[in-house]
Amino acid sequence: MKFINPILVTLFLSFGFSGYAPAQETTNLNIAYQDAGFPALIKKSGVLNDASFKVNWIILTGPAANLSALYGGAIDVGHMGDTSLTIEQANARTPWTVEDAPLKIVAGWRSDYSRTNPPLVTAIRTAANINTPSELAGHTWAYNYGGYNHAQYLISLVKANLSEKDIKPTRFNDGSSAAAAFNSGQTDVYSGSLGPILQSVNNGSAKILWTDRDTGIPGLGVWTARAAVLNDPAKDAALKEFFGDLSHYWAWHQSHKKEVIETLISTLKLTPERAAYEYEVRGGAFRPFDAELFKAEQNVADVLYQGGAIKRKVDVRIGFDDRYNQVQKTTPVKVNEAGGE
Repeated sequence: MKFINPILVTLFLSFGFSGYAPAQETTNLNIAYQDAGFPALIKKSGVLNDASFKVNWIILTGPAANLSALYGGAIDVGHMGDTSLTIEQANARTPWTVEDAPLKIVAGWRSDYSRTNPPLVTAIRTAANINTPSELAGHTWAYNYGGYNHAQYLISLVKANLSEKDIKPTRFNDGSSAAAAFNSGQTDVYSGSLGPILQSVNNGSAKILWTDRDTGIPGLGVWTARAAVLNDPAKDAALKEFFGDLSHYWAWHQSHKKEVIETLISTLKLTPERAAYEYEVRGGAFRPFDAELFKAEQNVADVLYQGGAIKRKVDVRIGFDDRYNQVQKTTPVKVNEAGGE
């Protein structure tokens, strides 16, 4: 007498009569960020806890590393500044078009405008005795390639009516390295994020010459995706869900100041002073890809071209894709009255 395994019967009843369908494969998103701070905060906030996709966070320091990984297909989405693709377009071997652009900015965010907490600066060492823009000539100048730090540097040159031949440029692969050179006195001038040189500014060894408001750079942190990723239905759907979930992060950030600062201190080994600044500039919201943004971005591109900082006139709209703006719950940048403007 043969015995039928009850487990097989259960499986047959579960799958045989209803028609077995294999489980849907989980979509993996390989998303880069330039430090471990934001991924740690997203995990702390819990906004992705119920996601149907999986995020593999990749830490790549500097926009150059992110761009290289994107072009090489190592990541789906890279982290950089809003002017990054303006410079990429200008340096491309052949002009980009809407149809064949290899990269697209798909999300942009920043804090509200604040005089006391600007994200971008051009700063000078106090000991360098630079009192006017024309006196920047002949001095060493630190910057890093590829992001809005790069644009801050280039537009600062244009504002000073200088070219790279008039100064001693020192280019780094990432902003932290450029800031370290400036903080140690290896360079007299620096263009980039305020955070890494905040201590030098606060102790008087450096002073701010121009902020992003002076150079007209929108100053958005952005995520840039490969065109092939956007054309993949599974990746596209996962990114739509990702940005929808992430739209809830900003309110959590605003209402959990202590937790954010503690996480930044423990994850990035920041001083309390630096972490408090980072809390301010890392907050905000996703920002819309609207006419106002494109006008500002195009003005930056045109100033760079007219000043000889880039060799090709570009259409900045080619580098943006607004398909996720609605789920991101984008809101325009405002003036932070508490911080002044």
